Amino acid sequence: MPHIGNKSSSAVLFLRVVDKLYAFAFGYGRYLVNTLHFLQDFGLKTALNTLNHENLRSVDIHTLEDQPVQKKSQATRESDVSVFGIDISRDVLRAVTGSPKSGIDFKNISGGDAMYSFGLNLNISELPALATQIAGYYANDDYKSGFTWVDNVRRIKEKGQIDLLDNELLAAVRTKDPGLVVTLPEIEKWDSILGFSFTRSKDQLSPSLQTDTYLSGIDSDKLSIESIKRDRLYLTDVHGNEFSHSMYKCVYFECKSTAKTHIIFGGMWYEIDNTFMGRIKNTLDQVEVSELAFPPIETWQEGDKMKIETEGDYNIRAANTQGYYLLDKKLIKSNRTTSPIELCDLLTSSGQFIHVKHRKGGSAGLSHLFAQGSVAAEIVLGDKAFRKAARTVLNHFSSVARDLIPLDMPKSANYEVVFLILGDSNDTVKDNLPFFSKVNLSRAYEGLSQRGFVVKIAAAQKVARDDA
Repeated sequence: MPHIGNKSSSAVLFLRVVDKLYAFAFGYGRYLVNTLHFLQDFGLKTALNTLNHENLRSVDIHTLEDQPVQKKSQATRESDVSVFGIDISRDVLRAVTGSPKSGIDFKNISGGDAMYSFGLNLNISELPALATQIAGYYANDDYKSGFTWVDNVRRIKEKGQIDLLDNELLAAVRTKDPGLVVTLPEIEKWDSILGFSFTRSKDQLSPSLQTDTYLSGIDSDKLSIESIKRDRLYLTDVHGNEFSHSMYKCVYFECKSTAKTHIIFGGMWYEIDNTFMGRIKNTLDQVEVSELAFPPIETWQEGDKMKIETEGDYNIRAANTQGYYLLDKKLIKSNRTTSPIELCDLLTSSGQFIHVKHRKGGSAGLSHLFAQGSVAAEIVLGDKAFRKAARTVLNHFSSVARDLIPLDMPKSANYEVVFLILGDSNDTVKDNLPFFSKVNLSRAYEGLSQRGFVVKIAAAQKVARDDA
């Protein structure tokens, strides 16, 4: 078969119209263009302005968690945006495809980041007019009628803007800005972590993340974004194993301007709408601080190393000193979760579910704490088999403890969900939460309070253990 062959077309036409440069890519030509040099929200915003929000075929989202997740959802037929299960408080829309709205002559519209794709038959001489037309679609705000929430959080990809924000970060590091926090970019098993150290202070193993320790080792004259990326945060576990992360991924900083707030988290910059931030603050203002008594969490010196009480040891001590029921590590099966879960870490005789998490790892794990408390409370209401198993566990304490969870018809108003953060204080615990943890706490509060639960937060400060 000597005449069999395969060809693919790749072409890019650069066209300057007035003061703007457009790149029209044909076939595989889009792979010849470095889109980082183009307007990064052009494709997505133009697509949203030209798509019918009731006729979408797929969406790509970036879910903001301590371990961010990227998802692509595709419908079997054109559907409304609500079908895709988007969480507007933490999902960043990255790309979308669908059919045009009335009055738009394009076909098969899709857009994401800097790239806008569509189908249209035209003569090449019509390209300048088409470019002007598309620029008009980008410039308007029609998308706000169906996609207002996309302005809540936007990941920044424009190199020029990232460079400007990196300069703000450098200034914050040089001046030791108190708003700069060192955190972990992903969830770890806290009880297995012996301590943390940094590139220039590896011999100073600390049981908690100390931003001041990192900043004190910085040479301002040699500081650069490249040096921050080279610097490492080291984790040493109880078995002596060592792991590390780039410091650029471990710094959390909020850079505020007049219209938007910019946040670096996990090595990526995000633009947060200030109206959205205001709504989150208003929700958190409704979360009361618990009046329950909690002992402080203890730290102590062991040789040349500073240590801090583990969550497990703290829970045991808190249960003994305060008379709470200890349910930490007592897993109960539910047909609504993929694995057994804890009812809570500590339970009071008044029906307060206390969920406990260390602050020592920064933001990582805190969002998981809020989700854990929400899931457990909802399962108590909806899963009779779970309640039966929980009553069996509680019966080991007493019949009084067992009857805190009735077998039938539990009432959410009889319970209180308390999130206890170790290593902070009641006065600052809400303000000290990184933004995305604040988002998850506000979601947990809204979801649980709407179901009738009381939701509160608390903290246990660090104190030096009295070895006398």
